[in-house]
Amino acid sequence: MEGTANKAALPWILLGVLMAGSAILILSQTSGFTFIADEWDLVLLRPGWSPDTLLDPFHEHIIIAPALIFKVLQAMFGIGSPRPMQIASTATFVATGLLLFVWLRLRVGDWGALIGAAIVLFLGAAFEDLLWAFQIGYFGSLACGIGALIALDREDRKGDIAAAILLVASISFSSLGIPFALGAVTEWLMNPRERGRRWFVPAAPIVFYALWWLGWGHEAESAVSLSNVPDLPKYVFDAASAAMTSMLGLATGDGSEPDQPHLIWGRLALVVLIGLAAWRLIRLGKVPRGVAVTATIALAFFALAALGHNDLRPPTSSRYQLPAVILILLFCGELLRGMKIPGYAFLAATVVVAVTSFSGVGLMRDQARDRWKPSAISNQVTLGAIAIAGDAARPNFVLNLSSVSVPIARFQDEVASSGSPGYSDAELARMDAAYRGLADQTLIDTEGLILSGTGPALTGSGCQTTTPKTGGAVAVFPSENPVLIINRENTDLEVSLARFGDPPGSPIGSIYPGSRAWLTLPPDDSTRPWQISLGGRGAVRVCD
Repeated sequence: MEGTANKAALPWILLGVLMAGSAILILSQTSGFTFIADEWDLVLLRPGWSPDTLLDPFHEHIIIAPALIFKVLQAMFGIGSPRPMQIASTATFVATGLLLFVWLRLRVGDWGALIGAAIVLFLGAAFEDLLWAFQIGYFGSLACGIGALIALDREDRKGDIAAAILLVASISFSSLGIPFALGAVTEWLMNPRERGRRWFVPAAPIVFYALWWLGWGHEAESAVSLSNVPDLPKYVFDAASAAMTSMLGLATGDGSEPDQPHLIWGRLALVVLIGLAAWRLIRLGKVPRGVAVTATIALAFFALAALGHNDLRPPTSSRYQLPAVILILLFCGELLRGMKIPGYAFLAATVVVAVTSFSGVGLMRDQARDRWKPSAISNQVTLGAIAIAGDAARPNFVLNLSSVSVPIARFQDEVASSGSPGYSDAELARMDAAYRGLADQTLIDTEGLILSGTGPALTGSGCQTTTPKTGGAVAVFPSENPVLIINRENTDLEVSLARFGDPPGSPIGSIYPGSRAWLTLPPDDSTRPWQISLGGRGAVRVCD
């Protein structure tokens, strides 16, 4: 009896190990990240707690739950680090793997469910989702959607109520909840059980989304276009093929390449899957309700993605691999329901999944190391420099953070209340030369440091004139008083600035022969001096 209990517990123990391993892997890869792309909208452009803060769409998407989660975590921990958001996102992703296991085990048994969960938990081809805390929207929609399917398995009133609530929650996370709502419609139409009393199950999420769209969503610019309808079949086929390629561990890059080198294998695998599905349905002599429901969810996802297709949303994109793979696994789970799967098939599948997962994880690590981390460091350098500018920043300066534009006043308000997401003065000073140079250029742009052809006469006992040696620099501390630079050359005099970086630094302009120009270096939140370098014979005059 004890041996039987231990045997039954083993799949759950292994699932726990896989979940912990997945979480550790993801969090280790995101160490040192700052906020990425669309996350800036949540942390910088949704101040306060008004309804609009949560209900305003992001592009055409509903993101109520992600906005709420980010706001709560931001209020608790600030924005000095995205770690709290990353932990919340990773936990939601791992919970999705757990729920997928629970749903699959009733169809294909514990070991089949464990293989399906492992595919998802280590789906490296979906690195854009796994490494990006903003994708808690996808994770939440998938977790709640699968939870709704589990609740519907109960075939009772409590299950129906739970499913309706979970479907609303799924849509509140992202538009990925819409396919699950459409799946609920199919379930309601095909399930004869108390249909007249169960109408609220599909109605709740649809009404919820409709009310949001009427109140807020209709004002957003949508990428969905009927002009994409002719391309819909090809898009759906390529998107499903990309998911099969990802499961085979053959995905490359972020999926944005015009021609995916290994997509052919995904296409062949998809054709085989379609053939086996047709054979299975012919053998059954009908389309079971579960097959119809999961097929509706998968096809709705692919079709909606196809209608919103543009150059930035190719069917092979990394960000679509996680939902595509999960929805295909749900469909396969229903197809296999009731079949006796031999042990050798599980063993073979385990070996294949181990190999493909290793390949996928390698892709994720490469992308994190070569693309995401350098970008994160650059962002932290830039944001640290902008925070240092403080009141010296140009009032009309706008931060361009990927697809998000943030006015300087909004950024400064958030930094004052929630901390800076960038590197500190001391951290910037310890960076490599290229990053220190980036900090200087950012400060120059933010503070609008330029040479001026007019300025006050600098006279008095507090003035000092310095002629730097060739290749040398003059240290000047920030001050409201402008610096006078005199060109003693017969050619244009090039002027450059450095502060964190190495002189000569970033060029800011030139002065005509025999002329002079003024430069104001306003006080900001750093006490470091500027280094003024002259590309020739010239003098720098500074007055206290």
